[in-house]
Amino acid sequence: MDDDVVTEALARRDRLVAEGKLLTFRPEGPVPGLDEIEELSRGWGTAVSEALDWTRGEW
Repeated sequence: MDDDVVTEALARRDRLVAEGKLLTFRPEGPVPGLDEIEELSRGWGTAVSEALDWTRGEW
């Protein structure tokens, strides 16, 4: 990605936060890595995907 595009995106995000139009938060603890997430979600099957599909378009 072009550095100018990234710089503009970050500046836009900062403006939206400053204007109160975008909320941000800091995680309360360490953020899990992809390997840990895969391990945690093992066995969930299709339940999460089906739930997400079911709610799409209702926002």
